[in-house]
Amino acid sequence: MFGEFGEKHPVMLNCLGVLLVLFAGLYAMYMLIDLFTQHGKEYKVPSVTNLTLDDAVRKIEEAGFEWEITDSLYDESIKPGIVLKQVPGGNDMAKKTNPIRLTINAFNPMMVNLPPLAETSCRDAESKLKNMGFKYVSIDTVPSADRGLVLAVKVNGHPVTPGSKVSITDQVSIEVGDGRINEMPFDVIPDNVKDSLQQKQRDKARAEDRANGF
Repeated sequence: MFGEFGEKHPVMLNCLGVLLVLFAGLYAMYMLIDLFTQHGKEYKVPSVTNLTLDDAVRKIEEAGFEWEITDSLYDESIKPGIVLKQVPGGNDMAKKTNPIRLTINAFNPMMVNLPPLAETSCRDAESKLKNMGFKYVSIDTVPSADRGLVLAVKVNGHPVTPGSKVSITDQVSIEVGDGRINEMPFDVIPDNVKDSLQQKQRDKARAEDRANGF
């Protein structure tokens, strides 16, 4: 039957053969995609929040899922390496081809570059440090003609400069002017403060001279 049809209609037979091969190829491709993506198949995600990273990874891999650490925070009250958050959440349904994203408590406190704070207001400096994650920030007033302005910053009792690498768990002390120098007799002003005031006066005089073209 097919022999006679092929003899009478060879072009149509060839076209039919091409269509059959194309259909078979598309079907095979669909089956392969379904195999590799597990299309439509979802599994219960294991709950690993509050576990150590090692225990969490073991539990995830035993369930057949992949995992990745996407973020870390630092909380002194929680043991380092504890899983703080997971996405998808525990007992959610998900494909095994999608990794479980973990947020863990960092093993070490975050290190940051200390921002420039001198000549800013005490309130702005304190707010900036706390927004960066610093836990221990104190304010110390020192004799100065500039009330409320930051004069210096110390970390763990030592003077530091902007850009210094420090831990967010370090003790940061902001030295702020009390504005009382103008009320004190000059002879009782501390020598280091006198030197600072005199240097400021010299700098101001030089700036005025440059402005006037001298």
